[in-house]
Amino acid sequence: MEWISFFGSRRPINGQKVYYFGPYIGVWRGRYEIHLNDLVSPHILICEEGCGVVDRMDAPWWMPYEGQPKPERPESDYPKDYPKYE
Repeated sequence: MEWISFFGSRRPINGQKVYYFGPYIGVWRGRYEIHLNDLVSPHILICEEGCGVVDRMDAPWWMPYEGQPKPERPESDYPKDYPKYE
């Protein structure tokens, strides 16, 4: 499986189990949820390996979880389409 950017055209389905990665948090398994009424952070990931919640800014990479072992981190910390604030 390949890592997918949260900022491209492909996103998980609401409630889908995924692996997600962020450079400051590492690789985790969890569940994606979208909350369209949340104006600050509508795309969240709920950790299923412990407690914790992050959004797509903290974890810009994802891949579907289909029972496979935990993957290695992606080659780059951030996808090319990650929003940069200057």
